[in-house]
Amino acid sequence: CDQLNMLQYSTYSVISPEGCASILWRTAEKAPDAAEAMGITAERLKDLGIVDQVIAEPLGGAHRDPAAASESIRQELTKQLASLQEHDTDALLKRRYDRLMSYGIA
Repeated sequence: CDQLNMLQYSTYSVISPEGCASILWRTAEKAPDAAEAMGITAERLKDLGIVDQVIAEPLGGAHRDPAAASESIRQELTKQLASLQEHDTDALLKRRYDRLMSYGIA
C-alpha cells in the first residue's frame, strides 16, 4: 500500500490480546499485558514505522460522531491522493515493494 492510516483509537493485529495471552501465559487474564507487548495501538504502530498517519477521531471515538469521523478520513485521503498523483506508476510500485520488503527487518 502507498499509505497506511489508522483511526486514533483503532487497533491492528493478527490475533486478539486474549488469544495471545492464552498462548503465552495460558490465561486470557493477561490480555492487557499481551496488548502492551504486541504494540497494537495506532500511535505505537506509527512509532514503529508501520502506520503512516493516525487520523484523529471525534471526542469519544468515531462511533460517537460518524459524520465527523468520515470528514476527517475524507480530508486525509484527499491530501494523500493529491500527493500520490505527483509520482509516476513505476516509482509508486517500487516504493510499495520496498515498503513491504522492509517489514520485519530490525
